Amino acid sequence: MDEAESYLFGLFEKVRCLRETARGEVWLGADRAGRPVIYKRIRRTGLPLAELKALSHPLWPEIYAFFEDAAAGETHILEECVQGEPLSRRIELEHYLTEREARRYLLALADGLAVLHAHRILHRDIKPENLIEQRDGTIRLIDFDAARLMGAEGEEKAADTVYLGTRGYAPPEQYGYGATDARSDIYALGMTMQELLGPDYHGSLARICRRASEVDPKRRYQNICALVRDVRYGRRIRFVKGMAALAALAVLAIAAYLFYLAQAKPEKLEELETTPVEELVRHPEELKPNTRRDDVKKKEQEAQPPPGGATVIQTGGEEASGAKAAETATDDAKDKAAEPAAEEEKPREEIRVHYYMDGTCFNAWTDAYDYPINNATGIDYIPPSTWQTWAGDDDARIFPDGAAWHIRVNVQNTTQNTYPAPVLHMEYNDGAETTVRDYEAPALVPGGSIDFDVPLAGLRIVNPGEEGYHARTMQLEVRGIDHQLFGGQMPIDFIPKARPNFGW
Repeated sequence: MDEAESYLFGLFEKVRCLRETARGEVWLGADRAGRPVIYKRIRRTGLPLAELKALSHPLWPEIYAFFEDAAAGETHILEECVQGEPLSRRIELEHYLTEREARRYLLALADGLAVLHAHRILHRDIKPENLIEQRDGTIRLIDFDAARLMGAEGEEKAADTVYLGTRGYAPPEQYGYGATDARSDIYALGMTMQELLGPDYHGSLARICRRASEVDPKRRYQNICALVRDVRYGRRIRFVKGMAALAALAVLAIAAYLFYLAQAKPEKLEELETTPVEELVRHPEELKPNTRRDDVKKKEQEAQPPPGGATVIQTGGEEASGAKAAETATDDAKDKAAEPAAEEEKPREEIRVHYYMDGTCFNAWTDAYDYPINNATGIDYIPPSTWQTWAGDDDARIFPDGAAWHIRVNVQNTTQNTYPAPVLHMEYNDGAETTVRDYEAPALVPGGSIDFDVPLAGLRIVNPGEEGYHARTMQLEVRGIDHQLFGGQMPIDFIPKARPNFGW
């Protein structure tokens, strides 16, 4: 037994064999402190273990030690024991991922894959069985037994000659039809998410999964950043492109009309050119008057807050003034009431909830849908340069009191019914314990709007400097309203790290 082998086997004791195949064996072990570890003997050499060991990311297991036995063609690895349930179990139970879960897992996986691919490392065996869902809701990627290094940029790429991976998830090029690269992991990720969302899923991620798993690598996302961009902003990008196309068509139509006038009716074109601009623009008094029902406008006026504004009462005796937010919401309601109504179109009858922080609305994109979209997620990255200035120490930092550290929850009622006693329920897990609060508000009248103010001051982030991608999550839910809600729930993840740079 050489020195490297003696060192590795001196770090742990075998406890139980978990798996034994033609490719090797996997053991559960215990280190000198009694903590669980994983020992692997793989009948393969040349794995990028040194590169993985040098990288630090919470997505994959930490590698403690390894050595290669070139004579036997084997690699021995001692690594972190990742505890949790494989996502393949979800498929067995037909307990498929929700779109919100899939979106969150996609972004977490992309965060780690971006690091791997930047260091030319391919996993080459992404599948539900190798994705471990932990108790705190984080996702881990295990089993790098098929991993390899990509060729350097500009280097001629040779086809894979070692056929590894899992059929159904691995792309065609992984079985000798071409060279694997970052797009190969993207293919496996698309196939995996498509299966985890279930056979009946037809939401916005279905298109992303189909593109990721195109047979032709040239038709897939060309890098993980492009996939992330589509997951985060795909709807908005397509909407903007559509509006730009419509604007271009409008310009062409106007140009064609002017050309027609110049050819067929030059006197009409001359008339337009000499008409004062003021006569071509309608004056405000010429606009169509407000067509909202008089009884609705009267109830809106009665619902205006008294001098000093309304207050939102928090269970437990504390009061938080909501005057400014309530006035702003009332002004918004007035502005909407003053807008001219279309002749045929009636306002949608709904109760819609929006979540704001520091001027940003987390779920504004859901307004484009005329049915409830309740799977939006808010994410707030807090860089160390910010949280290190807060009160506390590295064991726990406390949110400061400031305008930027408030969450405003706006509820608008465009139905014909009054809903009494709306309640905003809040649960916040700081990494050690959960804080629960309920905020109450006055009755929500037809055409009215209510703002809940949720101050973050006093809440903690435990162990903000710990390694990896660890979020502190606040769950918000509007309750006490017997009506279908648009955006009734919202999780907001506070992540004490700098926002990752995906290159865009």
